[in-house]
Amino acid sequence: MLLTRINPIAKRIAVPSFGSIRNIVNKATILGRVGQNAEINNAGDLTVVHFSVATSDHRKDPEGNLIKTTQWHRIVSWDQKNNSYYSERIRKGDLVYVEGPIQYRSYTAKDGTEKHLTEITLKTFKALTPKDQQHE
Repeated sequence: MLLTRINPIAKRIAVPSFGSIRNIVNKATILGRVGQNAEINNAGDLTVVHFSVATSDHRKDPEGNLIKTTQWHRIVSWDQKNNSYYSERIRKGDLVYVEGPIQYRSYTAKDGTEKHLTEITLKTFKALTPKDQQHE
């Protein structure tokens, strides 16, 4: 009960103590539009599929003007069972729901510069574009 000793309010707002946390969660939930057709690549003996999903937010500035911001999320799948399906079916403009952990990685590009990526590793996927609007 470390938190309740430090802050008596913690007990009233049901904040768990550090000793009782068993599972730490790293999960992103994205509902948005696909930015480009899914691409499949080989990584040794494995296949990897990646695509991007855009999410948007709307707000008003102090003068009342509407401001729209768009965030792009890189999605990657290592799911050998479903990657061919993803590469054939995920198309630009489709509305999708994806869930998975956020991963950070770095690599050295061919020009010698260090690159950093933030990706969501696909664990749950749902296509939400109606069948009559899907791309064939």
